[in-house]
Amino acid sequence: MRRRWFLTLSVVAVGGVIAVGLVLWQAVELNSLSTVSERVAAAKPFASAIRSALIGLLALAWPWLPAFWAGANGNDDRTHARWMALRWRVIGWLVVIELVLGQNPIGRFLGAISGLLA
Repeated sequence: MRRRWFLTLSVVAVGGVIAVGLVLWQAVELNSLSTVSERVAAAKPFASAIRSALIGLLALAWPWLPAFWAGANGNDDRTHARWMALRWRVIGWLVVIELVLGQNPIGRFLGAISGLLA
């Protein structure tokens, strides 16, 4: 048990060090606002694809999540049925959030209206 925690915490620490190193490296490399804006615009399609893939992965892995989170406590049929009933509601809301926030249709609509009024 201690070995598993040690390994898990070591992996988290290494991931944290790598993340901080990447952030600091980018902070040194990106010294102007226009460069940052260009990098964010270039990363948007990739980030959108990653979010969509994670939503799809959640939809596929959903039947196994109750057993994973229950652990040694067990999992009865009512709990599993409740989880399965929530599956498409959660996925649907994640898709709606992705469409509204990730694809920014409201911002595009307001930009189009302000362009027409100007």
